[in-house]
Amino acid sequence: MRVKLTEEQYNRLLKENDKDFLDGRVNFKEIGNKVDKFIIKCFKYLKRRYPNFKQLRDIPRYAKSLSKDMSLPFPVSLIICYNYYLLWNKTNPLNYEGDFSEFLGEPLEFYGEFEFREDIPLRGYLSGYQMGVYTGYATNEEEFLDQLEDGEYEDYDVTDNYVDYDASYIDWEIDDGYIDDFIGERIYNQDREDIIDNVVLKTDVK
Repeated sequence: MRVKLTEEQYNRLLKENDKDFLDGRVNFKEIGNKVDKFIIKCFKYLKRRYPNFKQLRDIPRYAKSLSKDMSLPFPVSLIICYNYYLLWNKTNPLNYEGDFSEFLGEPLEFYGEFEFREDIPLRGYLSGYQMGVYTGYATNEEEFLDQLEDGEYEDYDVTDNYVDYDASYIDWEIDDGYIDDFIGERIYNQDREDIIDNVVLKTDVK
């Protein structure tokens, strides 16, 4: 079955294809979805200003710098920096002597900041008090109390099983030693179709 498009529909489709990312869900006024002269200008700037930019983990940091330097929204800078990073697999810009013009018209790959709503593991520290004894050496009771006042003693030990505590004063913090395994297991044990809607693309400007 063939569908005949009007000239207006065709021109609109071409325009959308030049602008959209993620099947039309994302587009930006500053860039399209292909390398143009402005993107090449940004590539040249990144090569000159940040010669050590070559690691995937560097992208957010340099994207923030590019966003500030070029007055671009952070999500746009992310895409530019990610595609510049991809050039390392093709050219290695440190030894590249061209002007990136051969990449004009090449499609840009989308790269963005996503959020996933899920539990985060915590660990808590509860403080309390238990009756016991402090021991130390002194010439008399007053001197021993003076030592205790200065935080000086030989030893201490608890003598009672009862702990006086207030549960409302638990000191909670994120369990950094477990969070990586926790989120990995949660994703692995769930059907992707059940959790994909919990992933949100951040398009705000930083």
